[in-house]
Amino acid sequence: METKSRYEVIADLESQKRNLIKERDNLNDEIKSKEEKVKDLKRDKEDLDRKKKDFDFKQELINQQIEREKKEFNTKIERESADLDRKIEDANSDLEYFKSNIKQKKETFDELIKGINESLERFTKLQEKEKKK
Repeated sequence: METKSRYEVIADLESQKRNLIKERDNLNDEIKSKEEKVKDLKRDKEDLDRKKKDFDFKQELINQQIEREKKEFNTKIERESADLDRKIEDANSDLEYFKSNIKQKKETFDELIKGINESLERFTKLQEKEKKK
């Protein structure tokens, strides 16, 4: 083991003292640094809470928009359905009217056909008379 001189021992003690003083003086800086870290973490937490609120708000807006679109769509469908109901009613009415008049229309067509047949018969007779001449 090596023995140190009195000056070396004093120099070592002085060096240890300086190091301890530096560490002691740095404790306040370390506290400040740790406080800043805690403050930053709290801000991160606040930012996260704000992001969640923003997301919830956006989701609510989207849900409201979807509800509006759903109401508009349902209203449009109801109008179109009512229009189609009226058209179906009108078409059924038209069909019933047509069915009720079908006998009369057939008779009219039969009369027209009969008239054309009579005209053709007369025309044929006229042609035969002209051929005989």
